[in-house]
Amino acid sequence: MAAHAGYETKERAMARIKRIDHVAIAVKDADQATRQFVMLLNAIPIRTIILKEKAGPAKVSYIRIGENVISLVQSMDADGFINQHIARHGEGLHHLGLEVDNLEEFITEVEGKGFKIPLRDEFSNRSELVLRPRDAAGVVLQIMEWKEGSDVTPEDRIKRILDLENLDGD
Repeated sequence: MAAHAGYETKERAMARIKRIDHVAIAVKDADQATRQFVMLLNAIPIRTIILKEKAGPAKVSYIRIGENVISLVQSMDADGFINQHIARHGEGLHHLGLEVDNLEEFITEVEGKGFKIPLRDEFSNRSELVLRPRDAAGVVLQIMEWKEGSDVTPEDRIKRILDLENLDGD
């Protein structure tokens, strides 16, 4: 593949970004937003769960649109990270979830380039980190590695969402 004009390309050992795993939308009410996406786009509800994330508890409604997964994320705390985002930017795109083949290699490479990783988290079936929006054209990037490898079909992805648990078992 030819290099884009003005950009140096070289072979690297960096972990490979495999795909966009999901898009997350910050909402004030996950249940209402789910109903809205079902009515507007014939989305298929997958699951709604309260996750105890390091950044604070969040109610997440996973929906399927075609072969894609969208997460509708609501803060469970008045001053939670999603509510802070909504106060600054309104409801809308919160983050882009990217799957990598090796999260540890990704961390080594990114930190080696001087970028900060403000948050790392662990769930029953994935490990993840968050990169700051100031480092990615204003977009929060959630970089994740699935512990049992990539799913192949949308049905595999849905099963993985249904199996998701907090590590403490809640």
